[in-house]
Amino acid sequence: MRVTNQIVMRNSINGLQGNLKAVERARQDIASGLRLRKLSQDPTAGAEVVRLGSSMRAIEQFRRNIRMGVAKVETEDRVLDSLTTSLGRAAELAISQSSSTATADTRLSVKAEVDAIIDFAVGLGNTRFGDDYLFAGTRGGEAPFRNPPVAGDFRALLDAGGNPVDPSGTIPVEVGDGRFVTPNHNGKDLFLDTNALGALRQLSEALGADDVPEIQASIDSLRTAASSVQTYVGRQGARANDLDASEVSLGNLELTLQAFRSELRDTEIDKTMVELVGKQTMYQAAMSATSRVLGLSLANYL
Repeated sequence: MRVTNQIVMRNSINGLQGNLKAVERARQDIASGLRLRKLSQDPTAGAEVVRLGSSMRAIEQFRRNIRMGVAKVETEDRVLDSLTTSLGRAAELAISQSSSTATADTRLSVKAEVDAIIDFAVGLGNTRFGDDYLFAGTRGGEAPFRNPPVAGDFRALLDAGGNPVDPSGTIPVEVGDGRFVTPNHNGKDLFLDTNALGALRQLSEALGADDVPEIQASIDSLRTAASSVQTYVGRQGARANDLDASEVSLGNLELTLQAFRSELRDTEIDKTMVELVGKQTMYQAAMSATSRVLGLSLANYL
């Protein structure tokens, strides 16, 4: 094959351009800190970086869910504390009005305070979290409780036939890939199954009727209700611990993903600087050799 000066010149220039590109690529790697700036540079590593980015965005969503879950746990904790205090106060009033020193008039006076406690307890059952009612279960947009003026059902939710139904069901939050935690209980659990509202109503009616035996019976009902409420305090503590553990687990996972992404995408500055010096040396040597080759003339061969 005939090798002309034009072929030599073209090959030399192509070689110089290749070396110059390598120098520029190393320089950009150092300047940006990134080895992988475009997917076309390494399609396999690029696809893995995209997947890791999706996983890390999911972690951020899980973190938001955990923060919301923690807020719900804390809100329920405050409600449980207030409900326990209210039941305790009602029990104190019941004890004071079950003695022989109490009269029908004092019992009517105390009934007004107990009725105020009932209003307060119903308000606790209708605690809002954002735009929803915390204890309404799966019907968060509707108030789950009401306080009827006379003996009646505390439940405010109705079925299609207009009959009262329990505020039941729960809404779990996803705190990890396929892992869910339910941060709060529903109103049926806390206010109906514990008989908190029923025990308060029992005392109010007994006071209004000046029924001493029933007032004495309500003391046990109130204490039992308070004890039942306290069991949910312990359960909320376990849920809080679960959410904290999920937060720690996400932090560890994020560090692992960040390290893996860095390994795929980021530049090892010290290593790349050595490579840059080497590429610059090669480029300068190629420049020198090319200038000597292209500087030859016919006189050099005579």
